[in-house]
Amino acid sequence: MELIQLGERTWYVPGRVNIGYYEENGRGYLIDSGLDDSQGRKLLRLLEERGTPLRAIVNTHSNADHIGANAFIQKRTNCEVWANRTEGIMTEITAMEPLFLWAAWPFRQIRGKFTEASPSKVTFLNEPENKIDEYQIMDTELTAVPLPGHYLDMIGVRTPDGVFFLADALFDPEILAKYRFCVMLNIEAAYKTLDRIERSEPRWFVPCHAPVTRDITELARQNREALAWITEVVERALTDGPLTREEILSRIGVAEGLEMDAVHLLLNLTSVSAHLSYLSDLDRVEPFVENCRLLWRKTS
Repeated sequence: MELIQLGERTWYVPGRVNIGYYEENGRGYLIDSGLDDSQGRKLLRLLEERGTPLRAIVNTHSNADHIGANAFIQKRTNCEVWANRTEGIMTEITAMEPLFLWAAWPFRQIRGKFTEASPSKVTFLNEPENKIDEYQIMDTELTAVPLPGHYLDMIGVRTPDGVFFLADALFDPEILAKYRFCVMLNIEAAYKTLDRIERSEPRWFVPCHAPVTRDITELARQNREALAWITEVVERALTDGPLTREEILSRIGVAEGLEMDAVHLLLNLTSVSAHLSYLSDLDRVEPFVENCRLLWRKTS
C-alpha cells in the first residue's frame, strides 16, 4: 500500500477500492476508507509516515467497501466522518444496507463485512436543496459533485489541484466482463452522471474500481455499453412471455454462465429491478400481479 501523488496536495492509495487523500492547512482528509479494520490499520501507517493529523474522512457513499474502515480510524484518531444526509444515515445505521438488499431484516448469510460495515459517527454536509449543484465541503477547498445512479445519493469529490474522485460512477471493463452486472439503482441518473463526468475537465480522474486516468472518454463509453446491454437482455427475456424479476435474472445468469452467492444474487436483482423501472418509465414494459406473483411483460 502506498500514497501516489497526483496533485500538489492530492494523493491516492491504489487497491480494490482506490482511496483518496488530500491535505489543506496542515490537516489531512481521506476520501473513503476502504473495506475493513485491516485496511484502516494500513492507511493509518501511511498517514503516520506523513506526520499530518487526520481531520476527517469524506465518504462518497455508504457501501461497506467505502466506509468499512471508518470506525477503526475514527476510534484511533478521533477524526470526523463527513457525508451527505442520506448516505450519512446509512453510514451510522449500517444494518440498513443488507436490509435494503433483502427488504426485511437480513438473514445472517448476507450480514458480512462486504454488506454491513461497523457504524461510525457522521457529521452531515451542508448540501443544496436541489441535489444537483456542486457545493463546498465544510470549510475546505474540496468540492462535492452529485453523482447519482449507483447508490442512494452518491457524490464525487474534486480537489482544488485538479483531481476528481468519481466513487462508483463507473467500473473497470474487466469487472464488467467478469460480473456482467454493474450495480446501479437509477439507470437514467447513471447515464446523466456519465455525461456530467465527461463534461468535466480535471487533470486526473480517480474511479474507485478502475485505473486512474487523464481521459475518461473510453471508460465512460464502455460503461454506457454495459448499461445498455443489461437493459437489452432484461427486455429480451420477456419476449416469450411474462416473468418475475427472479426469473429474468435466472435466464440471464444461466445464459452468461454466472455464479452467484446470496449477496451477489441480491445485488444483481437490484440491477434487474433498476432496469425494469427504467424500461417501465420508457413504456416498454409493465408490471402486473397474477396468482400472487409480481410479473413483468412487454407493452404492446
